[in-house]
Parts: sequence; structure tokens; C-alpha cells
Amino acid sequence: MTVTVRPPVPDPSARLAGRSATAKKRSWRWLRLVLPIAIALLILAASAIAYSFQQPDQADPGYLSPVGTGSTGGSRLADALRAKGVNIQRVTKTSDALVAADAGDVTLLLPAPGFSHPFYLRMLKLLPSSVSVVLVDPSQRTLANGLQPLDIDERHLSAHLAALDCRLDGVPAGTAAEVQRAVYSDVDPETGVEIDRCYGGGLVTYVLGQAQVTVVGAADPFRNDRIGEHANQAFAAGLLSVKKKVVWLDLHHSEPRPGYVDDPALASGTPAPPSLGPGSPDPDFPIPGSDEPTIANPHFGGGGDGGGGSPPNPLFQAFPPWLFATAALLAVGMVLLALARARRLGVPVPEPLPVLVRSTETVEGRGRLYQRAKARPQTLRALQAVARDRLARLLDLGANPDRTVLVDAVAAQSGWPREDVDRTLYQGDPEKDEDLVRAALLLETLTHPTPHDTIEGDPR
Repeated sequence: MTVTVRPPVPDPSARLAGRSATAKKRSWRWLRLVLPIAIALLILAASAIAYSFQQPDQADPGYLSPVGTGSTGGSRLADALRAKGVNIQRVTKTSDALVAADAGDVTLLLPAPGFSHPFYLRMLKLLPSSVSVVLVDPSQRTLANGLQPLDIDERHLSAHLAALDCRLDGVPAGTAAEVQRAVYSDVDPETGVEIDRCYGGGLVTYVLGQAQVTVVGAADPFRNDRIGEHANQAFAAGLLSVKKKVVWLDLHHSEPRPGYVDDPALASGTPAPPSLGPGSPDPDFPIPGSDEPTIANPHFGGGGDGGGGSPPNPLFQAFPPWLFATAALLAVGMVLLALARARRLGVPVPEPLPVLVRSTETVEGRGRLYQRAKARPQTLRALQAVARDRLARLLDLGANPDRTVLVDAVAAQSGWPREDVDRTLYQGDPEKDEDLVRAALLLETLTHPTPHDTIEGDPR
């Protein structure tokens, strides 16, 4: 008795359910991909915004101004200096500050030295020896263009607290202050003489020409909102009260390049310093019609050679450190996104075909792939698996029957020796195409017997 077996008709509802489940998984996968990157970008943006709000704006007219009463102003420091008997002269131009300091026996305070033209900073070496200059948190670019004989070795995102570890005039021993945002290198001995190095390198004092210059690595001890923390007031007021007069430069915009006159007596303003006179041999200042001096070596601030070569591009000094951190985090995020979107190694995920493809084309295409890869053993394993499934259905043995049960049932129905059935359905490792064809013919004969060798339940 023969029974005709038709392939099962696919259930449309099951197919729709499979598609919806796949779509749901796909949406969750998209969420898992985007969510970590979105959280990282959100944290990065929040950090950048908080950092920008935390940093004071030096262009604000009240920033470290002796009359500025805001959080970043310097009115509390000015009051503390007046209480010590110090006279404060407020000026709004660097040229006026240099002229006032040239009288001697004063402290010249530059709270925002980056706004002063670099040529004015180069003129600090022309001041007399009785002048003390204080530069508050100068950037590396300011130090280099101003030909100052030191560099910034480290720069932190915020000022660190440090204790006084040297003898500093006017500042009590052991005074702890938040001055260590920038850590300075050694002074270049060819252009300056280092006198003191305090607060772990956050404060350096050196002689430039004749004047004594002190660079402070943070503005926090001078600000109204930070001067009351720790011993910031004792540090700032002590540092600036060594002289009985402070020339306080209240500057909040970039200055133009200093002018030049042949005859100082004809100038409408204050006469220019001697180094700007005609025929000056000083290479730090250009004479009209001559080449610009070269910007200082970024490793050490001093030593312009006066040549006409193009200055080096201080790329790492032109941008804030957080910009490079942002670029690095974005690069890491792009790499992780690329890895997540790339092909994963693992079990293939079944998905419904977007179009209907003829079964013969699918079989031929898959066969060509196996042939191109010379995957003969894998091909035989696939054919044997299909043959075992077909025979199990025909013999009503259920899905995935035991090997012994299937071999015994097929041998009993086909009349083949049990060893031949086991070898045909489970064994074989073809090395040539001929071996694979021979094994495939045996499977074809076993699963599709001739009328003289019919398996019970086969439609033939």
C-alpha cells in the first residue's frame, strides 16, 4: 500500500507572528546599539557644559578687576591689599602699566596676560630690578609668544590644592593655596634665572633681564568666590603686598600691536622703550620694514632668533584639552558602532525572504557555493540530514529518531544490509567530486527506491 505525502502548507498566521517577532528583536537590537552611545554623548555634553560654566570668562569686565564685585572679580583681594597699606593703581592699557611700573619699587599684576600683545610681554625684561611682575595663569601660547623662559609641563582641568614648599616673600610658611592648575617646567638658563619653585611647580619666580617675574598656575586664589577657601587670601595678599604699590592691569580685550615712532618727542603718547628705537639690535622687537621675529620654541618660551622663518604651528596649544578628549571619545564611539554594525560571528538568524525565489534556483545557488568552497564533506552531511528526515517521516518514526532505530527500520524495509544503511546515512568523507556523486546516488537510491525495491509508505 502506498501513501502520497504532500509537503505541509505554511500557516500565514505563523509567518506573520515570526515577522513581528523578528521586527521586535530588531528594534531592541537597535536600541541596545544606540543607547550606550547616546548616554556617552549625553555625559560628554553635560561635562563640557558644566566645565564651560565652571571656567570664568576673562573677557568679562569684572574678571579679576579691583572694582569687580562679582564671583570672578578681584574686589576682595583689593580690599585685603588696602588693609595691608598697599596702594593700588588701576590701569586699562598694558603700555600705561609698563610706564607706571618703570618708575620702580612696584608690583605689576597682569591677571589676564593673554590679552596683552606679545611685544608688551617681551618688554618685561626692560623693567628695573625693583619691579616684581605677577602673571596669573598664562597659557602656553602666551608664554611662548611673550618669550618667557619656561613652559607648561602639565595642565589640570581644575586647580589643585598644594602647600607652600619653599620660602616665598610675604607668604607665611606652610600656606596651602589652590595654585596648581598649571605645572611649569624649569626656566631656560640661557634667557632667565630661576629663583624660586613653589607649590610643586605651580608657582615659579625667575629673573628676566633685570625684573623679577612670578607666574602663578591658577587664578582661583585671586577670585572673590575662591579667595576665602583654604589659605588663598593669605597667599594672594601676601604675594602682592611685598611692594607698597600695585599696578593692576584691568584688561579684558586683545590689544593691537605697539606702534613705532622715530622721534619719541613727536609721539602723542608716552615715548616708546629704548628697544623700539631706530637701529635697535634687539631681536625680540621688529623694526618696520624688517622681518618679523620667530615665535619662541614651544618647549622653552624664550629665545626668538629674529629670523624671517615661519613660526611653528602650536596645534596642541591652540585648542583646549577637552576638545581632544571629545574627539578621542567620538572616535572610540565610531569604532564601537562599526563593530556593532559589522557581521557577527555566530549562528545565522533566520529571516523571511523579501521576495519569492524558485526552489531550483536556491538549490543551484547553494550548490555552487558548496562547489566553489570545495566543501564536499559539508555537502554530504547536508544531503544525509535531508535523507534521514525524509525516511523518518515515511517510516513514521517522529523527528530526530535515534540512529540505531532509524538504521534498523530502513534496513528492514529496504532489504539493504544494516552496515550499508548506516554507512550511507551517517558516514563518508569524500575527497573527490566522484566520491561525492557516488554517495549522493546511494542516498537517492535509498530514499527513492525503484518499483522492485519499494519502501512502505513511499509514494512510488
